[in-house]
Amino acid sequence: MDVLAYTNPFKVLRDFVRHPIAAFVNDQYTGYKKKTNDSITSVKEILYRLAVLSVFLSAILWISIFLYVVFYYTYMPNVTHVRPVHLQFKSCDENLGVCSFPSAHVQLTRRSHMLMSSQAYRIKLLLEVPESQINKDLGMFMVCAQMRAAGGVLVSSSCRSTMLRHRSRLHQIMRTLAYAPLLVAGIHEEKQLIQVELFTDFQDDPNRPVTDAYVELQSRFLQVFSCELQIEAHFTGLRYVMYYWPKISALIGISSNLFFVSLLFILSWYHLQDGLPDFVKNKLGIEKKKEKENDDKKLYGKMKLEREDSFPFIEEETLLEEFQKLEEQKEKKKSVSPEDGE
Repeated sequence: MDVLAYTNPFKVLRDFVRHPIAAFVNDQYTGYKKKTNDSITSVKEILYRLAVLSVFLSAILWISIFLYVVFYYTYMPNVTHVRPVHLQFKSCDENLGVCSFPSAHVQLTRRSHMLMSSQAYRIKLLLEVPESQINKDLGMFMVCAQMRAAGGVLVSSSCRSTMLRHRSRLHQIMRTLAYAPLLVAGIHEEKQLIQVELFTDFQDDPNRPVTDAYVELQSRFLQVFSCELQIEAHFTGLRYVMYYWPKISALIGISSNLFFVSLLFILSWYHLQDGLPDFVKNKLGIEKKKEKENDDKKLYGKMKLEREDSFPFIEEETLLEEFQKLEEQKEKKKSVSPEDGE
C-alpha cells in the first residue's frame, strides 16, 4: 500500500511540490508582511516625532520673532514728526506789507505726550522762501520757538539766526539759463529751502510733556512760501544700532530670544513630562527611557549590595565546618552507646 501511495502522481505532486511551494510562499509573505508592518510603524513614529518637533520649533521661532518685534516697537520711538506751520500776522491799515512778526501756534498732539522721555530730539524749522530781491536785501533774521506743555506751561525756548544762501551774479545767470526750460514749464521755481535747527538736543520732561509749539519769525519783510516744523529723533547707543543696522540687530535679537525661549521650553518639557498622557509618552518613548533608567538603577543597586555582602564563600565554609563537627559528635555518641550496653 505504501508503494502504491508513493506511485500515485497526484499524492507525490501534492506532498512534494504543491505543499512545499505553498509553505515557502506563505513564509515569505508572512515575513514580508511583518517587515512591512514594522517599517510602517517605525515610519509613523518618525513622522509623528518630526511633526511634534516641527510644531515646537515653529512655535519657538515665532515667539522669538514676536518678542523682538514687541521690544522694537516699545523701545524705538518714531523717527520723525512733521507738522505744518501756518503763519499769521497783522496787516497794515495804511501801508502795504506786514505790520507784525509772522507767528504760528502748532499743536503737536492731542494726547498727554508725543515724544519719548530720555530720548534726544532735533527740532528744525523748514522755510521755503523765494529768491526775491527783498529777501536778498533782508540779510539775517531771527527765528524763535517755544515748547509748551498742557495748560501753556513753558518747557523750553530757543532763537536762531539764518539767511538766504549767497549766490553771485554770474552764478545766478548760469543757473537761470540751465533751468530755463523747467522755469518756463513751471516745473522748477527760483526758491530756496532754509533749515533752521532750533533745538539740537531736546529731551521731553515726563512730568511736563510737550504738546504745543509756538513759532515766530522776527522780521516783517521776509517773504515765505510755506513753513513746517520737523522733529527728528537723534539716536545713540542701542537705538542707533537698531535703526541704522536693522538686519544685524534683528538677527542678534531673534537669536538671543531663540536661545532663551528654547532653554525655557526644554526645562518646562522635562518638568512637565510626567503629566503628559500615556499615548503621548508611548509615542515619544518616555516610558521606555524611564524603564531603562529603572533597570539600570536596579542593576546598580544589586551590584552595590553584592559588593557590600563581603566574603560569601567564607560564610559557607564556616557553616560546612560546623555541620562536620556536629556529625562527628553524633558518630562518637553512637560509638560510645553500644559499649555501655555491653
